[in-house]
Amino acid sequence: MSVPMAGQRSVPRAIERWLELERDQLVLWVPVALGAGIAMWFVLPRWQGWVLWLLIAGAIGIGARALDWGARTSRVIAMAAALAALGMAMIWWRAERVAAPRLSRAVVAEFTARVERIEPLAARALIRLRLRPCCGAAVRSDGKPVGLPPRVRVNVPISDAPPALTAGAIIRLRARLLPPPMPAVPGAYDYARVAWFEGIGATGRGFGG
Repeated sequence: MSVPMAGQRSVPRAIERWLELERDQLVLWVPVALGAGIAMWFVLPRWQGWVLWLLIAGAIGIGARALDWGARTSRVIAMAAALAALGMAMIWWRAERVAAPRLSRAVVAEFTARVERIEPLAARALIRLRLRPCCGAAVRSDGKPVGLPPRVRVNVPISDAPPALTAGAIIRLRARLLPPPMPAVPGAYDYARVAWFEGIGATGRGFGG
């Protein structure tokens, strides 16, 4: 029994000695720990996973301070866990701060907008427009006003698009708009996340200008 116990005690001592020798280089791991937390915000799909990451990091940090792994080892593990949690918290806070409003439910609306980007989809006989609603309130098909997000993406049939359409033009159109769609199955293309980063709060199909 004495040999395995001695071996078990030697591992944390060896780690402690190594950390002591590398103490001047440990600061180089600070951006790595922060980056790990930031990366996990992108890897984990929903806020529940982000909360779980923060809880796990907190538990590791508390456990490191509570267990007798050596003074420097405990501090390093606790600090790494805190930095990983901080990285997650920073990107989450930043994401919420810059988040653009998004449409809450489907709506058919007529509105005026400035064209920001034009993407021809020749194979589908469509033009994809990124629009910024402006110049008056949008109205629903029943004539009631409706609030639209600052930026929307609309596919318009080429036959319905105004001639010589260019970026910066102001157009009026009617479109069926939806919130950016979530992935159909786990792991599939997540357009809602792409739209979020581009500030697009609604997507849909236009009926003409």
